[in-house]
Amino acid sequence: MQRTTTFTFIGLFLLAGLFSCNNPSSRTSDEQSDSAAAATPASADNKQADAAAANGFDINKIPVSDASIGEFPFFSLPEGLRPMNKPVQKKYDMLFFPIDSVMTPIEGKVWRTYVEAESGKYDDWSPVFFEKSYDEAIRTAGGVKIFEGKVSREELDRIKEKATYFGDEGSIDYWNDPVRVYVIHRADGGDIYIQLSGNTAGGSIQILQKTPFKQTITILKADQIQKDLAEKGKAILHINFDTDKATLKPEGKQAVD
Repeated sequence: MQRTTTFTFIGLFLLAGLFSCNNPSSRTSDEQSDSAAAATPASADNKQADAAAANGFDINKIPVSDASIGEFPFFSLPEGLRPMNKPVQKKYDMLFFPIDSVMTPIEGKVWRTYVEAESGKYDDWSPVFFEKSYDEAIRTAGGVKIFEGKVSREELDRIKEKATYFGDEGSIDYWNDPVRVYVIHRADGGDIYIQLSGNTAGGSIQILQKTPFKQTITILKADQIQKDLAEKGKAILHINFDTDKATLKPEGKQAVD
Protein backbone atom coordinates (compact mmCIF):
# COMPACT_ATOMS: atom_id res chain seq x y z
CA MET A 1 0.00 0.00 0.00
CA GLN A 2 2.82 2.33 0.83
CA ARG A 3 4.61 1.56 -2.47
CA THR A 4 1.45 2.24 -4.46
CA THR A 5 1.03 5.60 -2.78
CA THR A 6 4.64 6.52 -3.57
CA PHE A 7 4.32 5.68 -7.27
CA THR A 8 1.05 7.55 -7.48
CA PHE A 9 2.62 10.66 -6.01
CA ILE A 10 5.56 10.49 -8.43
CA GLY A 11 3.16 10.05 -11.38
CA LEU A 12 1.12 13.06 -10.36
CA PHE A 13 4.31 15.12 -10.02
CA LEU A 14 5.46 14.19 -13.55
CA LEU A 15 2.04 14.96 -15.03
CA ALA A 16 2.03 18.35 -13.34
CA GLY A 17 5.45 19.11 -14.84
CA LEU A 18 4.33 18.15 -18.33
CA PHE A 19 1.17 20.27 -18.03
CA SER A 20 3.25 23.23 -16.86
CA CYS A 21 5.56 22.96 -19.88
CA ASN A 22 2.65 22.85 -22.34
CA ASN A 23 0.55 25.56 -20.68
CA PRO A 24 0.96 28.89 -22.59
CA SER A 25 0.32 30.82 -19.39
CA SER A 26 3.47 29.35 -17.87
CA ARG A 27 5.77 30.81 -20.56
CA THR A 28 7.83 33.88 -19.88
CA SER A 29 6.63 37.21 -21.21
CA ASP A 30 9.57 37.25 -23.67
CA GLU A 31 8.57 33.86 -25.05
CA GLN A 32 4.97 35.00 -25.49
CA SER A 33 6.12 38.18 -27.22
CA ASP A 34 8.31 36.18 -29.61
CA SER A 35 5.40 33.88 -30.45
CA ALA A 36 3.09 36.86 -31.10
CA ALA A 37 5.69 38.50 -33.34
CA ALA A 38 6.07 35.28 -35.33
CA ALA A 39 2.31 35.17 -35.86
CA THR A 40 2.07 38.79 -37.06
CA PRO A 41 1.44 38.93 -40.85
CA ALA A 42 4.08 40.63 -43.00
CA SER A 43 1.39 43.01 -44.28
CA ALA A 44 0.59 44.40 -40.83
CA ASP A 45 2.22 47.77 -41.59
CA ASN A 46 0.13 48.15 -44.75
CA LYS A 47 -3.07 47.26 -42.89
CA GLN A 48 -2.28 49.76 -40.15
CA ALA A 49 -1.59 52.47 -42.75
CA ASP A 50 -4.84 51.64 -44.54
CA ALA A 51 -6.82 51.78 -41.31
CA ALA A 52 -5.27 55.12 -40.32
CA ALA A 53 -5.95 56.60 -43.76
CA ALA A 54 -9.54 55.39 -43.88
CA ASN A 55 -10.34 56.69 -40.39
CA GLY A 56 -11.05 60.33 -41.24
CA PHE A 57 -9.00 61.01 -44.37
CA ASP A 58 -6.37 63.75 -44.13
CA ILE A 59 -3.77 63.91 -46.91
CA ASN A 60 -1.30 65.51 -44.51
CA LYS A 61 -1.37 62.36 -42.37
CA ILE A 62 -0.43 60.14 -45.31
CA PRO A 63 3.33 59.44 -45.53
CA VAL A 64 4.98 61.34 -48.38
CA SER A 65 6.25 59.10 -51.16
CA ASP A 66 9.48 60.05 -52.91
CA ALA A 67 9.45 56.96 -55.13
CA SER A 68 10.46 57.49 -58.75
CA ILE A 69 7.33 56.60 -60.72
CA GLY A 70 7.95 58.07 -64.17
CA GLU A 71 5.45 59.89 -66.33
CA PHE A 72 1.66 60.11 -66.02
CA PRO A 73 -0.32 57.78 -65.86
CA PHE A 74 2.61 56.04 -64.11
CA PHE A 75 1.44 52.40 -64.29
CA SER A 76 1.29 49.93 -67.17
CA LEU A 77 -1.50 47.41 -67.47
CA PRO A 78 -0.85 43.99 -65.91
CA GLU A 79 0.51 41.31 -68.22
CA GLY A 80 -2.13 39.71 -70.38
CA LEU A 81 -4.57 42.61 -70.07
CA ARG A 82 -5.44 45.42 -72.47
CA PRO A 83 -7.64 48.53 -72.66
CA MET A 84 -11.11 47.64 -73.94
CA ASN A 85 -11.07 50.83 -76.06
CA LYS A 86 -8.77 53.81 -76.35
CA PRO A 87 -8.12 55.17 -72.83
CA VAL A 88 -9.39 58.66 -72.06
CA GLN A 89 -6.59 61.07 -71.13
CA LYS A 90 -7.14 64.74 -70.35
CA LYS A 91 -4.75 67.46 -69.26
CA TYR A 92 -7.31 68.84 -66.83
CA ASP A 93 -10.61 67.37 -65.71
CA MET A 94 -12.58 66.28 -62.64
CA LEU A 95 -13.38 62.88 -61.17
CA PHE A 96 -15.35 61.91 -58.09
CA PHE A 97 -13.61 59.66 -55.56
CA PRO A 98 -15.32 58.03 -52.55
CA ILE A 99 -13.40 59.45 -49.58
CA ASP A 100 -14.77 58.72 -46.10
CA SER A 101 -17.72 57.24 -48.06
CA VAL A 102 -18.47 60.67 -49.56
CA MET A 103 -18.13 61.21 -53.32
CA THR A 104 -15.54 63.99 -53.46
CA PRO A 105 -14.61 65.94 -56.62
CA ILE A 106 -10.88 66.17 -57.37
CA GLU A 107 -9.36 68.02 -60.33
CA GLY A 108 -6.18 67.46 -62.30
CA LYS A 109 -4.74 65.24 -65.04
CA VAL A 110 -7.04 62.32 -65.79
CA TRP A 111 -6.57 58.87 -67.31
CA ARG A 112 -9.27 56.21 -67.31
CA THR A 113 -10.09 53.03 -69.18
CA TYR A 114 -11.97 49.76 -69.18
CA VAL A 115 -9.70 46.71 -68.98
CA GLU A 116 -10.17 43.20 -70.37
CA ALA A 117 -8.13 40.07 -71.16
CA GLU A 118 -6.00 40.40 -74.29
CA SER A 119 -7.78 37.39 -75.76
CA GLY A 120 -11.14 39.07 -75.25
CA LYS A 121 -12.38 35.89 -73.55
CA TYR A 122 -14.04 36.07 -70.15
CA ASP A 123 -12.35 32.79 -69.18
CA ASP A 124 -8.95 34.54 -69.38
CA TRP A 125 -10.03 37.41 -67.14
CA SER A 126 -9.41 37.35 -63.38
CA PRO A 127 -10.59 40.23 -61.18
CA VAL A 128 -8.34 38.94 -58.39
CA PHE A 129 -5.25 39.16 -60.63
CA PHE A 130 -6.28 42.63 -61.83
CA GLU A 131 -6.87 44.05 -58.35
CA LYS A 132 -3.86 42.41 -56.69
CA SER A 133 -1.50 43.54 -59.48
CA TYR A 134 -2.42 47.18 -58.95
CA ASP A 135 -2.55 46.86 -55.17
CA GLU A 136 1.08 45.71 -55.02
CA ALA A 137 2.29 48.17 -57.66
CA ILE A 138 0.63 51.14 -55.94
CA ARG A 139 1.96 50.15 -52.52
CA THR A 140 5.47 49.79 -53.98
CA ALA A 141 5.14 53.40 -55.16
CA GLY A 142 4.27 54.49 -51.60
CA GLY A 143 0.49 54.45 -52.02
CA VAL A 144 -2.06 53.81 -49.28
CA LYS A 145 -5.57 52.41 -49.64
CA ILE A 146 -8.09 54.92 -48.27
CA PHE A 147 -11.38 53.25 -49.19
CA GLU A 148 -12.73 49.84 -50.13
CA GLY A 149 -16.37 48.96 -50.50
CA LYS A 150 -19.58 50.08 -52.17
CA VAL A 151 -20.83 53.63 -52.35
CA SER A 152 -24.34 54.27 -51.06
CA ARG A 153 -27.08 54.87 -53.58
CA GLU A 154 -27.91 58.12 -51.78
CA GLU A 155 -24.39 59.40 -52.48
CA LEU A 156 -24.58 58.41 -56.12
CA ASP A 157 -27.97 60.07 -56.54
CA ARG A 158 -26.57 63.21 -54.93
CA ILE A 159 -23.78 63.70 -57.48
CA LYS A 160 -25.04 61.94 -60.62
CA GLU A 161 -26.01 65.19 -62.36
CA LYS A 162 -22.54 66.64 -61.80
CA ALA A 163 -20.74 63.45 -62.80
CA THR A 164 -21.49 63.91 -66.48
CA TYR A 165 -18.77 61.40 -67.45
CA PHE A 166 -20.63 58.47 -65.83
CA GLY A 167 -21.15 55.83 -68.51
CA ASP A 168 -18.21 57.03 -70.62
CA GLU A 169 -15.04 55.02 -71.26
CA GLY A 170 -13.43 53.88 -68.02
CA SER A 171 -16.45 54.57 -65.82
CA ILE A 172 -16.82 52.61 -62.60
CA ASP A 173 -20.10 50.82 -61.93
CA TYR A 174 -20.51 52.08 -58.36
CA TRP A 175 -24.10 50.81 -58.33
CA ASN A 176 -23.04 47.16 -58.55
CA ASP A 177 -19.29 46.80 -57.93
CA PRO A 178 -17.19 47.60 -54.86
CA VAL A 179 -14.36 50.04 -55.50
CA ARG A 180 -10.84 50.41 -54.13
CA VAL A 181 -9.33 53.88 -53.75
CA TYR A 182 -5.65 54.66 -53.21
CA VAL A 183 -3.61 57.84 -52.81
CA ILE A 184 0.10 58.49 -53.32
CA HIS A 185 1.08 61.60 -51.38
CA ARG A 186 3.75 63.63 -53.21
CA ALA A 187 5.90 66.34 -51.67
CA ASP A 188 5.23 68.79 -54.55
CA GLY A 189 1.45 68.62 -54.05
CA GLY A 190 0.91 66.50 -57.16
CA ASP A 191 -0.91 63.83 -55.18
CA ILE A 192 -2.05 60.81 -57.20
CA TYR A 193 -5.50 59.31 -56.69
CA ILE A 194 -6.33 55.90 -58.12
CA GLN A 195 -9.60 54.01 -58.07
CA LEU A 196 -10.39 50.66 -59.63
CA SER A 197 -13.02 47.94 -59.62
CA GLY A 198 -13.43 44.56 -61.23
CA ASN A 199 -16.12 41.97 -61.84
CA THR A 200 -16.37 38.67 -63.67
CA ALA A 201 -16.37 40.36 -67.10
CA GLY A 202 -13.70 43.06 -66.83
CA GLY A 203 -12.40 45.98 -64.84
CA SER A 204 -12.12 49.76 -64.72
CA ILE A 205 -9.29 51.98 -63.53
CA GLN A 206 -9.07 55.76 -63.13
CA ILE A 207 -5.89 57.70 -62.33
CA LEU A 208 -5.84 61.39 -61.44
CA GLN A 209 -2.88 63.58 -60.49
CA LYS A 210 -3.73 66.86 -58.82
CA THR A 211 -2.45 69.81 -60.82
CA PRO A 212 -3.12 73.53 -60.38
CA PHE A 213 -5.50 75.12 -62.84
CA LYS A 214 -3.75 77.24 -65.46
CA GLN A 215 -5.76 80.07 -66.98
CA THR A 216 -5.22 80.27 -70.76
CA ILE A 217 -7.75 83.02 -71.58
CA THR A 218 -6.33 86.45 -72.30
CA ILE A 219 -8.30 89.69 -72.41
CA LEU A 220 -8.18 91.32 -75.82
CA LYS A 221 -7.69 95.08 -75.74
CA ALA A 222 -9.68 97.41 -77.97
CA ASP A 223 -6.72 98.11 -80.26
CA GLN A 224 -6.13 94.37 -80.76
CA ILE A 225 -9.81 93.85 -81.59
CA GLN A 226 -9.66 96.67 -84.11
CA LYS A 227 -6.53 95.17 -85.66
CA ASP A 228 -8.12 91.70 -85.94
CA LEU A 229 -11.22 93.21 -87.53
CA ALA A 230 -9.10 95.09 -90.08
CA GLU A 231 -6.82 92.13 -90.93
CA LYS A 232 -9.11 89.11 -90.50
CA GLY A 233 -12.57 90.59 -90.68
CA LYS A 234 -13.39 89.18 -87.23
CA ALA A 235 -12.26 89.22 -83.62
CA ILE A 236 -12.69 86.28 -81.26
CA LEU A 237 -13.65 87.04 -77.66
CA HIS A 238 -13.77 84.47 -74.85
CA ILE A 239 -16.70 85.53 -72.68
CA ASN A 240 -17.26 83.42 -69.58
CA PHE A 241 -20.73 82.99 -68.11
CA ASP A 242 -21.64 81.59 -64.71
CA THR A 243 -22.42 77.87 -64.90
CA ASP A 244 -25.92 77.26 -66.30
CA LYS A 245 -26.74 80.98 -65.98
CA ALA A 246 -27.04 84.01 -68.23
CA THR A 247 -24.90 86.15 -65.91
CA LEU A 248 -21.31 86.94 -66.76
CA LYS A 249 -18.31 86.01 -64.69
CA PRO A 250 -16.05 88.96 -63.71
CA GLU A 251 -13.57 88.15 -66.47
CA GLY A 252 -16.49 87.87 -68.91
CA LYS A 253 -17.63 91.38 -68.00
CA GLN A 254 -14.11 92.64 -68.47
CA ALA A 255 -13.95 91.09 -71.95
CA VAL A 256 -17.24 92.72 -72.94
CA ASP A 257 -16.09 96.11 -71.66
